[in-house]
Amino acid sequence: MKLATLVEDVFRKHHYATADDVRNTFGDYHNVLHWLTRFLTADSSAADANIVDAGGLTQTPSPDFHEWLVRWAARATVRNVLQNQRERIAELAPEYEKKTALHANHPPISVEQFRTLIANSERIQTQLDVLCRFVLIIHGIAKEPRDEVAAELGISGNAVESAYCAAFDLLRAAGTGC
Repeated sequence: MKLATLVEDVFRKHHYATADDVRNTFGDYHNVLHWLTRFLTADSSAADANIVDAGGLTQTPSPDFHEWLVRWAARATVRNVLQNQRERIAELAPEYEKKTALHANHPPISVEQFRTLIANSERIQTQLDVLCRFVLIIHGIAKEPRDEVAAELGISGNAVESAYCAAFDLLRAAGTGC
């Protein structure tokens, strides 16, 4: 939902934004960022320390504020978490480099697969290592190209593809109940 749509909805209901409207909107964004950091770090105590919350950084919202909240705050949060996980990702990458992706060129995850990920995030998180979790988020959800993900993580494109294949297959199995 774009900010303009949200504003339109608020004014249709109240003709003004209530404190609850503002609290709910920013609370939803904060909750998404909290879930993201918990999923990536597998450490709920580290989640709040890694969130880059756009609501707390902006002074004057623009028409594109919603997109900024969703995309750029999430990307800044991912980069913040990545700083603490680079060493572990570098340790895991050679194992994925050796593997050949069984199903190369998996598509980005669908809305239904994203819902499966949210509903089963704790179980999926425990079954995926940190490299697979980062690749799933950056390549599968944010739809960043493989080579850009590889550059950001400091690993090879083949390692990205192999890690994404593992994450994608696990997510698909979770969706079918296997």
